[in-house]
Amino acid sequence: MSRILIADDHPIFLEGLATLLEGAGYDVVARCKTGAEVLEALVREKPDLLLLDVSMPPPTGLEIVRVVKEAQDPVKIVLLTSSLDDLQTLEAIELGVNGLVLKESAPRQLVQCFNAVRAGDNWYDPQIARRALDVALSSQRPASPTASLLTNRELQVTRLVAAGLRNKEIACELKISEGTVKMYLHTIYEKSRVGNRVELVNLAHANLWL
Repeated sequence: MSRILIADDHPIFLEGLATLLEGAGYDVVARCKTGAEVLEALVREKPDLLLLDVSMPPPTGLEIVRVVKEAQDPVKIVLLTSSLDDLQTLEAIELGVNGLVLKESAPRQLVQCFNAVRAGDNWYDPQIARRALDVALSSQRPASPTASLLTNRELQVTRLVAAGLRNKEIACELKISEGTVKMYLHTIYEKSRVGNRVELVNLAHANLWL
């Protein structure tokens, strides 16, 4: 059973999260209301998964993500937010956050997110994924040598894969067939010299393609 630490500064919402996740088969090992409590509980409990409210009392969710990544802690992180601006969204993805969920989303989406993250995938709310893609495409980031080999469409597909979208969702987003998505992925894998989606996502994060 996966051990999960959850954090939110609203007690009623926090207990609701705990009930939801325990009902879905997760072991909630800590409930935190501030960032300081999270940092203490991380050392004490060593959870497998971390659910953070972006706007909780400091350190904030994003600040904790930076600390965790700098420490190379393998805990997987999901951010829960009611408001995340475009730059924060892009920063969260670049930092390697495994999931982004809007607070107004249905409870099943949060469970779906955690199930995907536990299985080794990333899962971002489609609305957040679209915003992140728009910001990434409009930014003037220097391309890595491998990225320069990819066409604009192949980079679009790569960024959507990194955002956690499945082939069917990518096809819908780009208004192409699912078979075409598979063809793009085959070409992307060959050009990037990777063998699967996980390797592609790791490469994209490492080279700031997002």
